[in-house]
Amino acid sequence: TIAARLVASNDEGESLAVSFQRRGQTRIETARFDAVINTTGPAHGQALQSNPALLSLTEAGLIRADTYGLGIETSLDSLAIGSDAKPVAGLFVAGPLARGTFGELMGLPEVARHAQRVAAEIAGLFDTLPSAEPVGANAGSVA
Repeated sequence: TIAARLVASNDEGESLAVSFQRRGQTRIETARFDAVINTTGPAHGQALQSNPALLSLTEAGLIRADTYGLGIETSLDSLAIGSDAKPVAGLFVAGPLARGTFGELMGLPEVARHAQRVAAEIAGLFDTLPSAEPVGANAGSVA
């Protein structure tokens, strides 16, 4: 976990290159991550324009503002709705930015319950994947 201000992000295929400024520091660092969890607070009305990561997703057509201007529009299973009005597979929204769909998600109990529902949706995705079998499991056998 890194408490920091996001400066920039760039999708590099298998990872995200993220430039950030740690809380209380002036130096900007860049690192690669498999995933980034944005835990911004209540400035929801401007979040899609003022947060570089959310602006990038908006410009790419992967997210859009909800009808009420409270955050990101989502489906009932917490998938982000893209600019084409369709759910974006694998892009989940949890917490206060999803309150336009789910109602008030500002208190810890509400956020925790919603995060648990989103985690269950993500876990369900793994149930649909084929099981991994070792390649050449008997490769070391000699007949």
